[in-house]
Amino acid sequence: MKIDIDNNLIKTGSLLVSDWCVLAVNGEQKKVEEFLQGQLTSDISLICDKDPQLSSICDHKGLVISDFFVYKQNNEFFIIIDKNLMDIFIDELNLFAKFSSVEFQKLDRKVIGEISEIDSSKGCYLKNDRFQLNVYTKESGFNFESTINLEQWNAANKILGVFFLAVEDSLKFRPIEINFDKQRVSFNKGCYRGQEIVARMEYLGLNRRKFCTFISKQSFNEHPNIKIIGETVVLNNSKIFNGIVKRKDLEEIENTHEIISII
Repeated sequence: MKIDIDNNLIKTGSLLVSDWCVLAVNGEQKKVEEFLQGQLTSDISLICDKDPQLSSICDHKGLVISDFFVYKQNNEFFIIIDKNLMDIFIDELNLFAKFSSVEFQKLDRKVIGEISEIDSSKGCYLKNDRFQLNVYTKESGFNFESTINLEQWNAANKILGVFFLAVEDSLKFRPIEINFDKQRVSFNKGCYRGQEIVARMEYLGLNRRKFCTFISKQSFNEHPNIKIIGETVVLNNSKIFNGIVKRKDLEEIENTHEIISII
């Protein structure tokens, strides 16, 4: 079922995402590009200037360690990441970065999230036929006033199928389980850690479960066939949350009285 977004779940505007921080990836440009391309699940050669790209890193078993955005500006690369995942990310990649003379530097910058109507002249990392999402950074002294709140921002991301990891989710899921295979993984680039397992699960169709975004009435608490993952957003008398379900159970779940929509 498709969600009717004319019910005030989506509001355009921007906000300061205080839980995210910015890392500069320092080093010789070619070495930085080669290093990131060999470690990240996304294809950084596809990044346009000032366009954020959803990405992640995995371990050798194909389990997701951390998620983040890659941001390119003036041929320099930056990582926009949850502050609580920053140390995990740095500790994991520092093992390999030193061989490429690459270093990570935390910057004193603000991260702004933006929900806007479709506009081909503006950067975005994801969109549908109604709205688009973007993130960008500003200097620490930039005077900014949010026009939307965190619940509205999180709801918009969930409706577009974006799942953000919490610390407790690190090394818990493979990309195919949390929609990363569609949004954060390139199957056309070279190798990265865990690539063989991630590709095998994708091409052999080994996933009998489906990642979904659910919108329910506020009275909904749980369903025996829905494994809820991540936080639940409560907005305008509705709940918006992500869940993993067995494909064979989808039709029965769709007919549940308290479920408004499944995306």
